[in-house]
Amino acid sequence: MKSMFHLKMRLSNLLSNRAFGSKTFFVSTPIFYVNGAPHIGHMQSCLYADAFARIQHLQGKNVVFSTGTDEHGLKVQQAASAMKKNPEEYCMHMSSKFEELFRNSDISFTHFIRTTDKEHKGIVQNFWRKLDENGHIKKGRYEGWYSVTDEAYVPLSQVKEIKEGSSIKMVSNETGSEVEKMSEENYLFNLPRFQKDLLYWLSKDVIKPVMFLEDIKRWIHEDLHDLSISRPRSRLSWGIPVPDDDSQVIYVWLDALVNYLTVGHCAENNLVWPVDCHIIGKDILKFHAIYWPAFLIAAGYEPPRKIFCHSHWTVNYEKMSKSKGNVIDPVSLMDKYSCDGFRYFLLRASVPTSDTNYSEVKIHRMVNAELADTLGNLLSRSCATALNPNQVFPRFYHHSLDNLKDFKVEELIKNASDLPEKVQEYFLDGYFYKGIDCIMASLRDANAFMQSCEPWILVKKNDEQSKETLSTALHIILEVLRISGILLQPVIPNLSNKLLTKLQVPNENRSWLNITCFPSYHRISNPMENHSLGKDSTPLFERRKKS
Repeated sequence: MKSMFHLKMRLSNLLSNRAFGSKTFFVSTPIFYVNGAPHIGHMQSCLYADAFARIQHLQGKNVVFSTGTDEHGLKVQQAASAMKKNPEEYCMHMSSKFEELFRNSDISFTHFIRTTDKEHKGIVQNFWRKLDENGHIKKGRYEGWYSVTDEAYVPLSQVKEIKEGSSIKMVSNETGSEVEKMSEENYLFNLPRFQKDLLYWLSKDVIKPVMFLEDIKRWIHEDLHDLSISRPRSRLSWGIPVPDDDSQVIYVWLDALVNYLTVGHCAENNLVWPVDCHIIGKDILKFHAIYWPAFLIAAGYEPPRKIFCHSHWTVNYEKMSKSKGNVIDPVSLMDKYSCDGFRYFLLRASVPTSDTNYSEVKIHRMVNAELADTLGNLLSRSCATALNPNQVFPRFYHHSLDNLKDFKVEELIKNASDLPEKVQEYFLDGYFYKGIDCIMASLRDANAFMQSCEPWILVKKNDEQSKETLSTALHIILEVLRISGILLQPVIPNLSNKLLTKLQVPNENRSWLNITCFPSYHRISNPMENHSLGKDSTPLFERRKKS
């Protein structure tokens, strides 16, 4: 039987009611497993998604942004038992930890979903029925190596033998998790049937960064097999029952992946679909880039438009894990460096294409050097009453540029004017560290400009030329700060708001749409000129002391 999406049976045949170019943008994080407390790896996915969501909002889109918790499966069942709690009580306790953390870190999610939600259970079972009605599910005996940690069967080609002391154990090549031989009767999904369809979907430039695409293609060519999508209730009681067969529970990954569809159904009166961008860590790439699109195609839904995959945080160059005791607690970091300081570090220091090693020294130096000094100090100095006694956004005088030409003023204006386009391109591609680097380079140039033109000397002179030169110099510096504040909103929303409020930039002029840089320089009417500054004179970001 041919798949319903066979080869070039176009994506257009599966398009939902939401047309391309829609004013709605749907972005998601993975839902996070509740067998342990949240750590900075979870926050990495959330902050990428939050930044993407804020960018789309600043571009005038209605945003659906989902996150939540994955609460079924054997690991959760075992974790609840270890804490002497029933699964419902345990899941409620752990899920609340995630939700509280995300709220406290200003993650702007619109939907927090739990797989124990009643609505989700109904949609999962309906999704199963669609797969079954379309002829993609069969019952059979599944034999192979099973990883409880990964909640997945691992093919023989991905299993290796390792020696630990005097004992020998089998582990997954990909994750390093221990596997055990298992044989049981399950429901199976015919994954190989969708090989050509998956390759066609991948040809649509859906995987970012593109370096992850080759891994997916290799898995598709080498490793597609019937996928076990249920577990016997005798082994796993904590999950959603298979429709019309209470002896089986739906595979936790099928259950979990359908969360995005549940949100799509709940987001508005009509289904919001497909997802515009899934944000995921590289450890769950196979589930999102192979299993999930195949499930969707089989059930008659359009697969996701984009999957953005990021690498991991490590500690001493090892992956974080509860068993190693090297998990970094995000709450303590936010207590020490503030919410925005924490957000800034995770987006500034991480590189999507390679793992990033965590360092307390790194975060301390980064927030002090860039948020307190480069950004905060520049704002404080240029708004100081000694230099700006009238506390206004000063006027710009074209003829004063001649007096500032020795201080690379034209270069500063040009580079700052180029920021919106450059930063937007980097941010939309998920390379936040590159976009932030461009902003910081411009702010460093503005600091150097201030040092060179010495406004503290100009302010002591009473002649008109010095006054106009001082006004123009401060105007240029504040304009660099205004542009930077607008562009940094997806990264440090609270600090950006404080900065823009100090400059008295109206809310309607803070969007990314049509940012006009240096309007006075280009002889465009500028309502900011002689506009009063805000009264708050506290530092934008307090320097952090060493622990």
